Amino acid sequence: MTALFKQHLCALQTLFSQVCDVCRVEQVWLHSGSEQHYFLDDNARPFKVNPLFRYVVPLSAPECWVSLNGQGKPHLYFYQPDDYWHAVEPLPEDFWCAEFEWTVVRNLAEIPHLVKGKNALYLGENTTLASTLGFTHINLQKALNLVHYHRSIKTEFELECMRRAQLPAVLGHLRAREAFMQGKSEFDINLAYLHASSQRDEEVPYGNIIAINEHAAVLHYTKLDRQKPKVRSGFMIDAGATYLGYASDISRTYSAQDDEYAALIQAMDKNKLSIINALQVGYNYLYYHTQMHQMIAELLHDFNFVRISSADIFEQGITRAFFPHGLGHFLGLQVHDVAGFQQSPRGTHKAPPEMYPSLRCTRNLAKNMVLTIEPGFYFIPMLLKPWRESALSRVFNWEKIEAFLPCGGIRTEDNVIITEQGAENITASAFAQLTEAN
Repeated sequence: MTALFKQHLCALQTLFSQVCDVCRVEQVWLHSGSEQHYFLDDNARPFKVNPLFRYVVPLSAPECWVSLNGQGKPHLYFYQPDDYWHAVEPLPEDFWCAEFEWTVVRNLAEIPHLVKGKNALYLGENTTLASTLGFTHINLQKALNLVHYHRSIKTEFELECMRRAQLPAVLGHLRAREAFMQGKSEFDINLAYLHASSQRDEEVPYGNIIAINEHAAVLHYTKLDRQKPKVRSGFMIDAGATYLGYASDISRTYSAQDDEYAALIQAMDKNKLSIINALQVGYNYLYYHTQMHQMIAELLHDFNFVRISSADIFEQGITRAFFPHGLGHFLGLQVHDVAGFQQSPRGTHKAPPEMYPSLRCTRNLAKNMVLTIEPGFYFIPMLLKPWRESALSRVFNWEKIEAFLPCGGIRTEDNVIITEQGAENITASAFAQLTEAN
């Protein structure tokens, strides 16, 4: 990791040198962020580091700063207060530390004497603080556009972090599946996931989706029922982990029985892998999203949910009621990583088409992009209701659809790295590695 991080930081030095030139500043300052408290309360919210700070420094601690301009070592100002009320972040001694100049800050009153805002650019959340420190260039959009565009293409260090982020998540997924098969509640399954992946609730990259039966039809279900289900139809889990701030984002769906729902899950898994095997540099993400809708049209026909040809199912837009979200998204320091619609370093924006408003990426695939491929197939009464009331209602097999409502739906999701040869499925590799180990 030492050599990979040196290469990563060298690439960032070049990038932030360009930022300085574009914005006509001498220095860029990245602030890690400040702790925020709940309204009328002295309890702090879980701290989320500024991803731009984390892009440069593998550290998640409040009130730290780093300055860089492409010349010499970046300078890290590490906040380590004298505090007996809370655990204080120890001074890191890790592979990346030698790449920075260090100043340890004991008191926030020192910051105005250390951070110089004149002719410098501030990138961070606390714009009021930035103004107080004398910054006149704050979160300039042309700087954010340039940095975000480059963040969408990962360095080899970032790719390795994302491969490593798969393993704890897969361990959690395997244990969660066991817990479901043992008849445990959503709440207890989540505990099993957290224990196996060695995470606390506030450490997961996004709220775990642990959905039994019809709860899988709620796309971002995070309620966690504490009662064991009386009847188990199916289980959908969408949960990840992080390594040095880089996220994994993995989904799986399981049937409680060897039934037609299990066959539909298997068919969706096959479709997901078919799309992944087809991914190529230069092709637009919308192309693959459209292909998946055509595949789902075939499933609607083959499983006798809709009684017209798959071509007509697709052309009528029926698939959108069963697959209402996008095929996936960029992945990195943020789960829904930046620049999915950004076509150039200058910020050229390409919105998703009107028929697919939830699509999160309109880019052409490029080497070292990291994305999720997460097709879904759901039975959502709210989305089916307009079709019940339409002239095409007669072509739907409502009796069979209603029989599947207790299953909720299906989501299957892998994380992939785009290479010159196609896609590297880092989720499948992690599952294979841990299955062989066991």
